[in-house]
Amino acid sequence: MSTKSYNTPAHAPMFPDPFVPYESKDYVSLYAVVEVNEEELRRIISFTPYEYVSNKAIISITDFSKCNKVSYMDTAIVIPVKYEGREGGYYIYEYENNDAAIAAGRELWGYPKKYASITLTEDNGMFIGKVMKNGQMFIELTGQKTEDLLPVDEPKTSPHLLIKTIAHPSGETSIRQIIERDTNPDFVLKEKLQVDVKVHIQSTEREPLDLLKPVKILGGGLIKGDFYATEENGWGKIIAEFK
Repeated sequence: MSTKSYNTPAHAPMFPDPFVPYESKDYVSLYAVVEVNEEELRRIISFTPYEYVSNKAIISITDFSKCNKVSYMDTAIVIPVKYEGREGGYYIYEYENNDAAIAAGRELWGYPKKYASITLTEDNGMFIGKVMKNGQMFIELTGQKTEDLLPVDEPKTSPHLLIKTIAHPSGETSIRQIIERDTNPDFVLKEKLQVDVKVHIQSTEREPLDLLKPVKILGGGLIKGDFYATEENGWGKIIAEFK
């Protein structure tokens, strides 16, 4: 019997086991740096032990379709937070289009992944990212390459400071773990472009994104490179546990 299975059930794994190491070459990410409703960010942080930093956030749509373990697309809204002197990024919303990628991220590290249909396309220098659930588009990023914009001051969102919830089977208080994860040291940057980006978000039945409005766009960009989750940096580290 294997003692290192990360899947339930072990005999029919939900995601490749072990999931790390993995890589996704020709990674592409379109992102916007925005200011959002401070009151809503403070409400979200109130469910965590984190400290509020600012009302900045990064909204991204990323192509991991060439991942060698699981092909998927990813959308995330990440905010800067502090925890006992550590600074990093807390994922307040995240969506992917592959159940194996969703399960791996949620079960191993606590990423708040949910399912959505996601596309990211390019046409003559115009990038269009769309995120849909049940036929409704609720996040859209569009961006045109430009050299006329000044670089934007991006919030610090790495390492990732995640909260993994382990539900108690009898309904008692759950255990929550703060997990730190940082794959940035192994990322190979090929190109970073300034993008004149536009952002559209709206709520769905279970995604109250309207509470983040008004959204002020500070800038945006496009990143191309090779992503690696190595044995050294691809796993997460438990730094605290609380109820």
